[in-house]
Formats: sequence, C-alpha cells, structure tokens
Amino acid sequence: MVKIGTGAVDWQSKLQSIVALSTTEAEYLSVVSARQTMLWYKNLFEEFGYSPNEPSTLFIDNQSAIAVAKDPEHHGRMKHLDLRTY
Repeated sequence: MVKIGTGAVDWQSKLQSIVALSTTEAEYLSVVSARQTMLWYKNLFEEFGYSPNEPSTLFIDNQSAIAVAKDPEHHGRMKHLDLRTY
C-alpha cells in the first residue's frame, strides 16, 4: 500500500508473474514492485512541481528480504534474481 500523508493512494494484491524459488525471493519481488510504484509517484509529483522534503519510507517485515536488499552480493542463492527481475 502506498500512502501519501494519511491517505492510501495505491494498493495491490495479486499473484506474482513469476514463480519464486523461496519465500525470501517472493518477499523481495514484492519489495521491488512496491519500490517501483513509489518511484512512479515520486516522478509524477516532480512533474507537477512538487519535490518531497524527506525520503520515502518502505516498510519490510521479512528479515531475509531485508538482508538481501541491503547487500545482495553476499547471498549466493539470490544470484538468479537479477536475471529474472530485470
């Protein structure tokens, strides 16, 4: 869910388009999708002339997905992820 101020402006619940090989990968793919949506809104507001004062916050509750997001190079089992998501 994407919130601006106190209101929800975007949310999504759907099956992922690719089969994840682990729960970490499934969570990470969800994070990537959420971040893409956040960047789209950021670009939209910049086109309107509004520049946010603070960075956007992305909440993640899966510890292994957080670890992969922080440093994906040290997670050998996630090497295939770049090939499948980009």
